[in-house]
Amino acid sequence: MNIQKHLSACVAIALLSLPALSQSTPAKPAPAPVRQLDAPLIVEGNLRVDAADFEGNLLRIPQDKRAGFRQSYDRVVSVVDNVFLARSLAAKAREQNLDKDPVVQARLKQVQDAFLADLYVQSLEKEGVDIDIERRARELYTADQETYKTEEEVHAHQIVIGTACRTKSAARELAAKAAREARAGANFLELAEKYSDPGESANKGGDIGTGPVKRLVEPVREALAKLKPGEISDPVESKFGIHVVKLIERKPATVKPFEQVKAQVMAKEKARLQRKRVEDVVSSVRNSTTVVTYRENIEGLVNPGIDVEEITAKARAAHRDAPGAGSDTPK
Repeated sequence: MNIQKHLSACVAIALLSLPALSQSTPAKPAPAPVRQLDAPLIVEGNLRVDAADFEGNLLRIPQDKRAGFRQSYDRVVSVVDNVFLARSLAAKAREQNLDKDPVVQARLKQVQDAFLADLYVQSLEKEGVDIDIERRARELYTADQETYKTEEEVHAHQIVIGTACRTKSAARELAAKAAREARAGANFLELAEKYSDPGESANKGGDIGTGPVKRLVEPVREALAKLKPGEISDPVESKFGIHVVKLIERKPATVKPFEQVKAQVMAKEKARLQRKRVEDVVSSVRNSTTVVTYRENIEGLVNPGIDVEEITAKARAAHRDAPGAGSDTPK
């Protein structure tokens, strides 16, 4: 019998024997998860999976996602099934004394150490900061207000005459004509519909709306920078053609008030302080004066010969970092 089908059958039989689970998949999850950690979930002979196993498996999921995870009956059953499968196969490994190998035992300890280390790091990150975080955020805001500036915005109209179907000289003459008519009092948006080639500008009737000035191509940005509201530019060339633009309104960049960015600044500084706490702990371990390193023994673990992969990786890194290296670096 296929092992997956056999295990699925075992899971189904075990689940059917539990009073907490009905014999058919419920449309909705139970109103509350099992809180009794020794409550059995699957039992087969000496093998047992209980609620504590489920809760332990959930530690791999971010805490803020666990409540939502529990709301899916299928996900809960999948976790229980996977724990049972792993425990069953591990039992078979023990029957063959695979766990008695000293190297295997070392690896098992490493897995446990890595898990506990991760939990410890998470506990450091959860600890509250020991300073007035709001006052600190205000200091950061005051010291670097450029970071909290809004972008300059402009509302503009434009005429765009393409050069795909005409020469640049002809396009410039047509743009100059449109500019003269606009300055003489003609309706700019009507001129945009009349002169602009079919495309974004013409489809919008020449009104390109209000938005960050940086969204516009550089020649248009430079032309608008010289205008006051209501003024019309001379023709300027970009990769899209020849433009004539009219500035309707300019919204200069302003510094956002502290209250508007307070939550953002506080969260960023809190995260920085939490990272620093972890980095300080790691640094204290690495720089401990009581650590003894047996370098000769470590060197004895290295096989003699040439590591081709390491040499290739270093060569690629050197080429990538070399002055003048282009984007066509081989990968």
